[in-house]
Amino acid sequence: MDERIANVTQQIKHLGKRLTAQRRAVLLHMLTSNQCLNAKDVYHALKNEMPNITLSTVYTSLRFFVKMGILKEHVHPDSSNQFESLVALDAVELKQVM
Repeated sequence: MDERIANVTQQIKHLGKRLTAQRRAVLLHMLTSNQCLNAKDVYHALKNEMPNITLSTVYTSLRFFVKMGILKEHVHPDSSNQFESLVALDAVELKQVM
């Protein structure tokens, strides 16, 4: 798994961005989850291992990966938006951020 994340890290660097520890944790959680999650779900799942992570950071990271083409955001007018992984961990391909 670390080799694949290293590949993602290189792709993100190539795009002039950084894969911070928080982004990495959000990405790993989403890629290993087989369900749609909202930002609070991800936040609560990561809070124990990363006590300094904030809900705002999780939202920002999730939307970053939506722009990268790794996640999809499902907008729900009556509830929290949910995010799902569009790719398997071993097939991560990033697109150019707009």
